[in-house]
Amino acid sequence: MINNNRSLPLSLLVTALLSSTGLHAGMMDNFIDPKDGRLDGSQFILDNAVGFLPMPLTVTDPAVGVGGGAALLFFHESEERKQKRLAGEEVKDIPASTSGLMALGTNNGSQLYGGFHYGNWMNDRIRYLGGLFGAKFNLKYYPMASLGSVDLSLEGVYFFQEMDVRIGDSDFFIGGAYSYMSSKPTLDGISDPLLHSKDGRLGWRVMYDTRNNQFSPQQGTKAGLKVDYHRKAFGGQFDYQKYNAYAQHHTRLSQNWGLGVRGDVKSISDNVEFPASIYARPYIEMRGIAAMRYQADNTALGEVELSYDIDERWTVLGFVGAATAFNHDESIAKSQIHYTRGGGFRYLIARQLGLRVGVDVAKGPEEWTTYIQFGSAWK
Repeated sequence: MINNNRSLPLSLLVTALLSSTGLHAGMMDNFIDPKDGRLDGSQFILDNAVGFLPMPLTVTDPAVGVGGGAALLFFHESEERKQKRLAGEEVKDIPASTSGLMALGTNNGSQLYGGFHYGNWMNDRIRYLGGLFGAKFNLKYYPMASLGSVDLSLEGVYFFQEMDVRIGDSDFFIGGAYSYMSSKPTLDGISDPLLHSKDGRLGWRVMYDTRNNQFSPQQGTKAGLKVDYHRKAFGGQFDYQKYNAYAQHHTRLSQNWGLGVRGDVKSISDNVEFPASIYARPYIEMRGIAAMRYQADNTALGEVELSYDIDERWTVLGFVGAATAFNHDESIAKSQIHYTRGGGFRYLIARQLGLRVGVDVAKGPEEWTTYIQFGSAWK
């Protein structure tokens, strides 16, 4: 619902830090890339003795309103990666581990706070993601897409652990995941203890990943299949399954032109009970459409993004997409298609991490939306 990868460009952060702390001009050397003499945060992020990067956050999702907050991002790199970097070799293709603490809020009272760690170990043979978050989301809930909305407030705690292991020397990974969530839904201002729920999930996944960068890939493919079993035996109070098949591909059409395509299909079993059906059913996740606006037993979407590199730092892009949400008793051929379109830009703010930040503006079936992006819009 809130894209925790949206952030203000680092250049604004640097300006604020320098002006508020009175640092001398020599400190600017930490933010100038010796390779091209332009603004770059690589040295500050990777060599800063403090070890973390303070990052303003913004939220512009129409589902939860406008707001912001702050995050502390910790970038960890292996000794092998560090030695290559200090020797002047390119290391943006070698993933770095990241930890973060964050807190934010919006003008409609939504809140999110917590921490996470993304670990990359044994030269990218093991990938780990885990975290603990507390949240309160105030948004519109559409029990049926053709009917009006009701006010929904979801308050709860979410704990998750995921791990993927590379199969031999291939680009295939196999992994598992566990999560636990407790939630307290409020519908149209009515909070009933009978709506309070606990949900425990144990899942497995297979993935193929040849992307050249974890933050802002320009080449390669990421595709996979996820199957999640929500069970009482795993700490919840419901028994149902969820399925997700996805693929994204990035390629270079020429030295300056890039193309990205994305597809995603989600489905849930037909035995999901209320109130789990409020939050568990898939919804369309795409730029230009509010979170949980189109929710059903099944969703399917496709998106195409065309980009042009003005130079090694600046990129402009445009994108179009189409998606649908339909129930098990409905035919996908007769379901309504929702179209999106938009454009944006990126700036390579940390060359040695391959990290780009920027802004996207998207138009869906109902409204225009602005997204401040930290890395790629596709995760």
